[in-house]
Amino acid sequence: MNKNSFWKWLLLVNLATSFYCVGAVWLAQLDWMLWQYVGQADFILYHNAWWHGIWWSIFPLAGLSFLGICFQLKWRPPYVRVWVLWLALLLQVIVYAGTVFWWGQGQSKLNIIHLADGALNPLYVQLISTNWLRVALLTLSGLLEGWIGIKCFVKKDT
Repeated sequence: MNKNSFWKWLLLVNLATSFYCVGAVWLAQLDWMLWQYVGQADFILYHNAWWHGIWWSIFPLAGLSFLGICFQLKWRPPYVRVWVLWLALLLQVIVYAGTVFWWGQGQSKLNIIHLADGALNPLYVQLISTNWLRVALLTLSGLLEGWIGIKCFVKKDT
């Protein structure tokens, strides 16, 4: 495979994984919002099953998307300024750092959704509301990758 076609395949794989991650983060947010309807007796089992389910359904493609952006810095698509690729990488670094240090930590502490008085656990409410930031950042990252694809694959009339 020559260098001229490699960036095209890399971009196509990156488009697919980026858009997959956008769909996954939206689905996860909507799923998190439904956790309040899981009975307390079943919540721990449900949460553990959900957590183990995302290991194979989200993490591998999120890793590929991250690596794809790193590879694009080395094999930059034409018509794309390097700062755009750095921005795409920065968005993902912020998302994954936030996941490791905030959302993941919060989820691991979450063992009840409803307090004894029936109110929602404040940690759960905070996770739901702050996770919209992660949704927005990953969506922006996917849109940026889509813009890169359009910039590279749409023929320009000159």
